[in-house]
Amino acid sequence: MADSGRRSSSWEVLSSERILKTPYFSLRTERLRLPDGEVKDAYYILERPNAVFAFPLTREGQVVLVRQYRPPLRQMELCIPAGLIEPGEPPEAAARRELLEETGYGGGEWEYMLRLASSPGLKNNWAHLFLARGVKPVAPPDPDEHERLELVLVPPQGLMPLVRSGEIVSATGVAAIMLALARLEGCEGARG
Repeated sequence: MADSGRRSSSWEVLSSERILKTPYFSLRTERLRLPDGEVKDAYYILERPNAVFAFPLTREGQVVLVRQYRPPLRQMELCIPAGLIEPGEPPEAAARRELLEETGYGGGEWEYMLRLASSPGLKNNWAHLFLARGVKPVAPPDPDEHERLELVLVPPQGLMPLVRSGEIVSATGVAAIMLALARLEGCEGARG
């Protein structure tokens, strides 16, 4: 039987120390013994809460995006609504909350698509991806105090050109877009 790639029994954590803690992330260093016995010192791990990404499709067939400034990239980014999961919050509840806060849209039928690790060589968190069909405006947006968001509606066929042009740059966001488009195309094919 083939190894699934998930086994870690031959890797040993010799020590683990948190060296920085902020409200948004923590940084820890680990000393690891590799399967061949070699010791890897100072492996750094960025600890982040798990995240959610929502692909919101309106009843009129438009995808709800937000444009916002990303300080690490020093540029504006067009993206699907996303955010961090609060402690004890179920992923779907977090996705619904983020969509409502960032865009004012809510409701619809929600489908869990996948859980991904956006940067598994650096970060320890997971991103939960959702497809929301039939969302509609239900309240004014209420973004976080430092967010300045612009709402953008795009037809599904307009998304991949935005990815190719570099307007949509989040790798996890692009994965969610591609998965959602494949599911939507599958539904169209089933109806046709």
